[in-house]
Parts: sequence; C-alpha cells; structure tokens
Amino acid sequence: MGKIVEVIITGKNVGTVQVIPYSMAMGLAVYPGSTVAKADPVLYKVPRYEVRMGGGAYEAVRFGLQNKGIFPPAERLFCDAGLSMAQVCTPDWLPGYSPRTFRGGPNQGAWVLIPGRSFLIHEGADTTQGENGGSLGCIEILDGLWPDFLRELQILGGGTCAEIGRQKSLKVTLEQAPFPMAELVSKS
Repeated sequence: MGKIVEVIITGKNVGTVQVIPYSMAMGLAVYPGSTVAKADPVLYKVPRYEVRMGGGAYEAVRFGLQNKGIFPPAERLFCDAGLSMAQVCTPDWLPGYSPRTFRGGPNQGAWVLIPGRSFLIHEGADTTQGENGGSLGCIEILDGLWPDFLRELQILGGGTCAEIGRQKSLKVTLEQAPFPMAELVSKS
C-alpha cells in the first residue's frame, strides 16, 4: 500500500470568490433576456476556503447555490449546497471527469468524497483569468492550481491518482464550517 496522503478542507475563510447558481436541470442562472451569445450570469460572492496538503496550501470553493430560477435574485441568501459537517472521507478517483462550467485541461478527473453522492474535489474557476463557475457544493480548487494540487498529491502518495484511489491512500478531512451567506454582485 502507498503512503497515506492527508488533505484538509478547512473551515478557514481566506477571501471571497464569485459563483453562479447552478442546477443539473436548469444549468447556470442567467438574467432573463440573456442570449447564448451574451450570457449575463447571476453572480454571488461566497467565501474561499483554505485547503492544506503536505507543504502546500490551496484555495477552494466549498459551498454553492442551487439555481431555482427565481427572479429577481435575492440580495443575500444562505448557500444551500455543500458539506458543512466535520467528517473524514476516503475518496475514490473518477478519471476523465471535467466540470461543465470550466475550460478544463489535460488534468481531468475528480475525487468522489462520498460514494453515491455528487460531492467531488475537482478543478475550479481560474479567477485570475476572469472565470466564474457554478457550484453545487463540490470542493473546487481555484485559480489554475488543480494540476499543482494533483501533482503534489501524487508525489506525496507515490503513485498516480488512479493508484492512490485504488489503494484507498487518500484521507480527506472536512472541518466543520457553517453554510455561509452569499451576497449578490451588482449587475453592471
């Protein structure tokens, strides 16, 4: 068995990030009158959380909002998607996974935190490039650092993500964090 790699999804807020309410049925929330050519997304500010592993620190979206198609959007509301209770997971690797709302890259795949549920650790928006994404409560590694996150995990674990997943060598600790308040970003 490979070395155990520990990842801690903290309850420590390290800033904010913009997210778009999302649902599988309705997709991203956009303002009425938006077109495919010019989507005008509904944006909310939510906290960024620190993620620690080995010597590395990353930032992630931890909570999101479901697109319920309600207009006008509320100025403030509690996030309604994510994992708030403290727990320890031994995730499985899901090869080939690519979030729908991001450009993606050569490092496709995700970690399935709870079997049979849709809570994953995966690539998130690169806010340094102006990206925003929809989140249904997955842990989304931000700002183009998903490849670095995976590389560090594989170095610490002594194998590929697939091998680490098969050997159950990844331990993810989610610290308790209350569902945060989301604030509507003014439409420009």
